[in-house]
Amino acid sequence: MNRREFIGTVGVGAIAGASARPSANAQPSDSAADIYARAYAVDAMCFAMEPPPRTFVQYLTDDKIEALRTSGITAMAMNMTSNFAELSQVENMFAAVKHRIFTWDTIVATHPDVFRKVTTVEELNAAKRAGLVGFIYCFQMAAPFGWDLGKLRTFAGLGVRQIQLADGGRNYLVDSCWEKTNAGLSRFGFQAIEAFADLGIIVDLSHVGERSSLDVILASTKPVIYSHSGCLALCPHRRNVSDRNIRALAERGGVFCVYNQSGWLTQDPEISMDHFIAHVEHVINLGGEDAVGVGTDQDVVDMTAMRPTEVADHNRSFERRRNEFPELSWEIRHMRVPELSHPKRLLHLAEALDARRYSPATIEKILGGNYVRVFNEVVG
Repeated sequence: MNRREFIGTVGVGAIAGASARPSANAQPSDSAADIYARAYAVDAMCFAMEPPPRTFVQYLTDDKIEALRTSGITAMAMNMTSNFAELSQVENMFAAVKHRIFTWDTIVATHPDVFRKVTTVEELNAAKRAGLVGFIYCFQMAAPFGWDLGKLRTFAGLGVRQIQLADGGRNYLVDSCWEKTNAGLSRFGFQAIEAFADLGIIVDLSHVGERSSLDVILASTKPVIYSHSGCLALCPHRRNVSDRNIRALAERGGVFCVYNQSGWLTQDPEISMDHFIAHVEHVINLGGEDAVGVGTDQDVVDMTAMRPTEVADHNRSFERRRNEFPELSWEIRHMRVPELSHPKRLLHLAEALDARRYSPATIEKILGGNYVRVFNEVVG
């Protein structure tokens, strides 16, 4: 079923058959809270900050669980490969990531009144109907399966439903955005893309290089996503994506999710919701309102727009890279849009979009409807 058939079959506000009221019935008097309550609110990239030796179970304290329970978020793509520095040192990354998945399975099983593991669209619908927070297990790198598609199948069997093809460097599949060679998809990469489609795993192109990304968009038989990125035309950071690739993605039914990494959204010394929405609008102008979503790339609960050392750390990163990438000329002075650094970040976004007179139907698509449509088409 393609994008138009899917939307025509289920409507916008009732994506994939949930109990939410279709936007076609929305009234002009609908408040942002009304829209948010019926929408699928999906954050396409999240992680938990607590590093080893503490466990993620210890990280999810009672107050954080309560913040998630009352957040109104339908689902979050939860990164099972967070803290790469620790994972890169382990002798067996495959086993280490499996252990993390089992840890998150335990968290979900321990709190069935708050969380639900989402591996199918029906489980996503069930989470929405019950008011639970769904976890869509994802990877932010391909390293856990390397060049072994058997390991990829194992992770699919464990419920992983979204995988980013590269992180900071080149791998067996693709070049990252930081590689100056700008090589395309490898032969093994083409095999992996076919396997993703067969296994019902969403391809994530965040961090992937320009040519590799375009190769994937054109080669995939299923729509793909950028789970957390920005628009290169608005800010010249290497993590941001060209207009050409955004258009190609949209033409094939993909979704571009804007991140809450404000130092990469703008060179301006101050940040506001306007900067985030400028990227949303740019994607809509290039590919239409079916092409955009949200992937904050931040901690699932953290209500801090800027942790103590982040600005200094990112400025040092810019300094290291400037010889190779002189376009990184500005000074980082902020890290996130404050209103989006909160468990109710997608409600705050709904309020901001409503204040700017976006239609209820469009707001629902941005908050998560577009992501859910791709999830339905790829994962089923």
